[in-house]
Amino acid sequence: MTTTTTTVASTTEDDKKKKKKTPKPSASASETLSFVFACGPNVTVLFLLGVLGGMCNGLVYPALAYLFSSSFVNISAATEDNALAGIRDIAYKFLVVGVVALVAAACQTFFLECAAHHATQSLRLQWFSSLLRQDSAFFDLHDVSGIASSLGPAAIKYQRGIGRKLGDGIQFFTTGVGGFAYGFYSSWKVALLVLAFLPVVSMMALSVVTLNQTRSARAAKYYGRAASVAYTTVSEIRTVLALNAVPEMIRQYTLATQDAFDQAVQVVFKEGLANGGMLGSFMVLYGILVLFGSYLLYSDIADTGCDPSGGVLGNQTCSNAGSDVFGAMLGIMFAAQGISQVGNCTEAFTEARTAAYSALLAINRKPGTPSETVYKTDEEIEAETTKSTRSITNHSSENFKNTKDFDPRIKAVLPKYEIDSFGEGGAKPTNVQGRLEFKDIRFHYPTRPHQPILNGLSVSVPAGKTIALVGPSGGGKSTIVSMLERFYDPTSGSVEIDGTNIKDINVHHLRSLIGYVGQEPTLFNDTVGKNIAYGNPSATQEQIEAAARMANAHDFISSFPQGYDTHVGDKGSQLSGGQKQRIAIARVLVGNPSILLLDEATSALDSESELVVQDALDNVLSHRNLTTVVIAHRLSTIRNADIIAVIVKGRIVETGTHEELMLAETGYYRNLVEKQEGPDRGSSLASSRNSSSNSLAEMDADDQNTNGNNMNGESINKPMGAPVLEFKGVQFAYPTRPNKKIFAGFDLAIHRGETVALVGPSGGGKSTTVQMIERFYDPSEGSVEYLGTDLKLLNITWYRDQIGFVGQEPTLFNETIAKNIAYGSPSVSQKEIEEAARQANAHNFIKSFPEGYDTSVGERGGQLSGGQKQRVAIARALVKKPKVLILDEATSALDSESETIVQAALDKLMQSREHTTLVIAHRLSTIANADKIAFIAEGKVLEYGTPAELLQKKHGRYKRLVESQKRGATLEALLAKQKKDDTIEEEEEEEVTKTEDEAEEIKSFDSKRARELASPDAAYMALGSVGAVMAGGVFPIWGILFAQTIDLLFRRVEACPDPFSGNVTAGYLTCEDYWTDFADDMQQRSFEVGAMWGALLLNCLIGFTLMFVGFGRASERLSKRVRNDAFTALCRQEIAFFDKRSVGKITSELQDDAARIHAFSGVPIRSALLALASVVTGLVLSFVYMWPFALLALFCIPLMAFGSSMEMKKVLGEDEGTGDGDDQENSPGGIVVETLLNMRTVAALTLEKPRFEKYKIALENSNPNYVWTSFQSGFVSGLSMFIQQWINALQFWWGGWLLVNYPSSYILEDFLISNFALLFGMFGLGSAFQDLADRKEVEKSAARIFHLMDRESAIDPLSEAGTKLDSRKSISKSVSNGTYKSPNVYDPEPFKKDLVNCWTDEKGDIVETSDEVYV
Repeated sequence: MTTTTTTVASTTEDDKKKKKKTPKPSASASETLSFVFACGPNVTVLFLLGVLGGMCNGLVYPALAYLFSSSFVNISAATEDNALAGIRDIAYKFLVVGVVALVAAACQTFFLECAAHHATQSLRLQWFSSLLRQDSAFFDLHDVSGIASSLGPAAIKYQRGIGRKLGDGIQFFTTGVGGFAYGFYSSWKVALLVLAFLPVVSMMALSVVTLNQTRSARAAKYYGRAASVAYTTVSEIRTVLALNAVPEMIRQYTLATQDAFDQAVQVVFKEGLANGGMLGSFMVLYGILVLFGSYLLYSDIADTGCDPSGGVLGNQTCSNAGSDVFGAMLGIMFAAQGISQVGNCTEAFTEARTAAYSALLAINRKPGTPSETVYKTDEEIEAETTKSTRSITNHSSENFKNTKDFDPRIKAVLPKYEIDSFGEGGAKPTNVQGRLEFKDIRFHYPTRPHQPILNGLSVSVPAGKTIALVGPSGGGKSTIVSMLERFYDPTSGSVEIDGTNIKDINVHHLRSLIGYVGQEPTLFNDTVGKNIAYGNPSATQEQIEAAARMANAHDFISSFPQGYDTHVGDKGSQLSGGQKQRIAIARVLVGNPSILLLDEATSALDSESELVVQDALDNVLSHRNLTTVVIAHRLSTIRNADIIAVIVKGRIVETGTHEELMLAETGYYRNLVEKQEGPDRGSSLASSRNSSSNSLAEMDADDQNTNGNNMNGESINKPMGAPVLEFKGVQFAYPTRPNKKIFAGFDLAIHRGETVALVGPSGGGKSTTVQMIERFYDPSEGSVEYLGTDLKLLNITWYRDQIGFVGQEPTLFNETIAKNIAYGSPSVSQKEIEEAARQANAHNFIKSFPEGYDTSVGERGGQLSGGQKQRVAIARALVKKPKVLILDEATSALDSESETIVQAALDKLMQSREHTTLVIAHRLSTIANADKIAFIAEGKVLEYGTPAELLQKKHGRYKRLVESQKRGATLEALLAKQKKDDTIEEEEEEEVTKTEDEAEEIKSFDSKRARELASPDAAYMALGSVGAVMAGGVFPIWGILFAQTIDLLFRRVEACPDPFSGNVTAGYLTCEDYWTDFADDMQQRSFEVGAMWGALLLNCLIGFTLMFVGFGRASERLSKRVRNDAFTALCRQEIAFFDKRSVGKITSELQDDAARIHAFSGVPIRSALLALASVVTGLVLSFVYMWPFALLALFCIPLMAFGSSMEMKKVLGEDEGTGDGDDQENSPGGIVVETLLNMRTVAALTLEKPRFEKYKIALENSNPNYVWTSFQSGFVSGLSMFIQQWINALQFWWGGWLLVNYPSSYILEDFLISNFALLFGMFGLGSAFQDLADRKEVEKSAARIFHLMDRESAIDPLSEAGTKLDSRKSISKSVSNGTYKSPNVYDPEPFKKDLVNCWTDEKGDIVETSDEVYV
């Protein structure tokens, strides 16, 4: 197997036109089946027995061709004395075939499914194990998230392809070979004719199979865009609401569903034509058979007077007997049916080969694999070329300046595979001091061989010292950490620990010496204790707790009801950021590392969480003599490092202590400090650096003075005048956590033109303040007012247009830059868009793109850098010309240089005084110039004033935060007073709330309402009903014509002259006259029957087309209406609705429920009419022609219907879905996803083997009943054929008995019509109920949709209700004994009036009037 696809790009336009889609690489058949044979001889025997069973099962249909053709010989001779014995013999043969079919099918499915299960388990284990030992270069080349999400589905496809589908393929292929052999044996002339027409039959059958099996995939494709819009809307609902973009999202969703509808209705016509055409192709074949087969027979009869039935004693059988013609037809048709299915099974096996290739790609890459150059495929080159025309970064030209020899076709250069985490070789030093040395390191990433990252980097770190790595993004800081962890090896140079090249140290042992703490700690879905123990699987409980104590984590862990046995949730979702980080530190400490790596370990935390974590790190460094490597963007956190190294473009340009580098002539470090803090901010806060003697233990003393003041009293400066925004006694708890108060009497006033910064601990209420201002929630008590009016009284759309919001992680939509800026404000002009971009410092970089403002930003803004995305988001907020601007951690996720650019834009906005600005910040240096700062904690404003005022407070909370960010403060007091964490209890509350909501949804179901949903589509349903009746009638009429065809082929020609009397047949002068007349009559009858087949073909095409088009369009119209109405109802819901439901649950249910709802309209009616027309017509005809036979058949209908349904599923194909794997948290798929998406953490903690063992156990437990399941599947597969053949035996015997005993009442034609009219009617019954859905699931879907549509939103973003304030809105304000300070005018005189009437002019100044107040 080749593990690399090497492809050279086509260069000419002609080549591009001719180029076809490159097939997916796949393993050979032997490689694919190697997983079977690798399981040992027992599984190999199972596999071979399954293959043998498939071959035996495949011979059933050729055997039936023989039996059916022979049976009519006996039936036609039923009036003879010994005919009943022959009929009984045929019946016994049908019984034997039924038993053989049951055993063969059961063995085929059972043995192959068991073998496939074992082989798939082997593939999964080998694949996952090989992925765990791969180096980072492998995951750079192969998308790790793609591998993680595809492993489960690929394994499912592999199991399907070598299990049931392989068995079906062997069965159908054997049927094809056996059918052809029997057909040519019976009559090569008829066989050739039928064979010539078979491509048409096969093509039509294959089209039906394909359409049936890809139904789910098509729906996913058609409604993919709608699903994407829904997912974007729900996942970013706060952004959508803040931008007033709900109408835009509804417009996009409606357009997407309209496109999906247009595509879907084209397919329903194809489905109708394909189904009608497939059945019609058989009718054409029967017509040809009637004409040509009859021709062969009546030609022989006219010449020799032979008997075509083969059942007349004394007369010779024709050389082309009826049984030969009929047997040849059945043999070839059965063969065609089988061969047409082989393609489908081959496709499944091809998917298995593709899955095996993906697995072998990793499995075959073993340590020692040489260096390898991987080239891009044609598709990748074409996509890259297309993308380059819309490139939106300017770095590429710089990267290629010195790469004239670089081949652009190269995708990656994989180094020699030497980093084996599973290997046992290499040194395992025990007494490690921790001295680090990087010697002339040069390195480039495998996927960027033309871009050097490290260029001769050299640095030494003495044992036990701390080195801090700083510098601009892309300089190589994180790469150094990767080198030390040996995720990569340098292309030249060496990394040494205590003088030993790390290449000579065992990889597992090396990583066990190193402890790594990153910016976003990865916790696994397990208990707290087990997460810590991942750092040392042999650690005792005492050691785990000791590590937790050192990491300042023991107290909060012990406060949980289940302590160390508390589950942390997926990715640690049940813990706060600070808690996760401290557990990650404890996990590192329990492994007792000699070297500690800290990569932005506190940058993602709020101020107080950062203090706690920083204190934990300080505690570790003071108690353990560790060599420490620190990467930090916040330079204040590394001032005390022993060595600070500045890295620029892969080289170290400065080293020294903080003091030394601040005085260095080169000035790299000093410039970074000044850019980050700013000269003014640095000097304004410098005085606070000297207060390091103040311990935060003083917090408790100050709490007595600040708690409960809540903006009352002299401790808080309360400005006078009419505020733009005001919180009045607000009480609030989140709906999902009603028992946890966030606000308890919250008061805050924000005045026009002010910049107010909110600071405080996590959970104190800062973000809740913003959400209340945006009116995502309403207070339970109190009010939030805008210009003196309660937000509840304002029109929600108008009000949100007054607010501009910029968050930490800006959400951009997959549109152009211009459309993103205009989102929520579709009427703005290009000039206004560009002006907003200029204000956001974004215009210049946008204009530098080839397509300027028409440049696409990609999915979630992926084509822009973080700073660029943030500035576009700022422009988007400004284009609305908001009165209030909210900045929520707008720069915290950016690196130093990007932060400087974005912060400059924000500073300019705040200084302009054009907006009232509210800022939330964890980096206090960014809000030092705010007009006012509000310290929010415990649901109240505990401090409020200017920065200067708050810094003067002796033990002020804000002052302590400033000091703590400038020095390494200790937090014993803060830790001691931490409250018991509520997260786990909140989870229980949320589960109760979700359960109650689900119960409400179920109550919303109304079957009458569900049926009435389709009333607008009555005309289409009427059209479909006409088609259903026509289509349903096809099957029993088919039975009549089939019977007449058989009657025609098996006509008895009596011996002439009579062998006993020697007389010529009565009524004729000569035998030749008798033969000629019989031949002429047979010819005429063949023309009539052929014409009837043609008429039935026409009826079939029209009926099925009308049925599918009528009901299909009705269903798609209903689906579109329901989707649009449900999505609109969804968009109207308040945020609390989304809090109680996951994004995935909402979006998947929206799609699935709308897809299922048609089960109350078109499909049931279509199925009922089709089944009714088919069965009733068949029964009536059967009773008319031979009522005793029909009576027996009536009792067999349920069993025949079951058998027919099972057979139709196998022959016509059933919807196989999309083949997704199970990615639930602790399922095998969930473990794979969790492991591979966090591969760096797994490798750093040397968890490869523990994760593999966990996966192995989960895999063993995932399907413990596979043997019983396989047996059931095999038994049911054979049962359908068993039932049909035993009923055939009974009916043939009963029909023959009636013909023998009642020759005056019934003739052969009566029996044939009675039998086949009913038999083919059963085929219609089986076909009718192929698409019926699970009734209970459908009712649940309808209930959820009705509940959503009927649910009245507490805060409806589309509501027209509420006041839209004019530019001058009447208000009144009572003030007493205060001083008002306008942004532009200061009046030192206190207001003397109890009631002041005034209004603001265009500049925002207050003007006094004699009437009411206007703003």
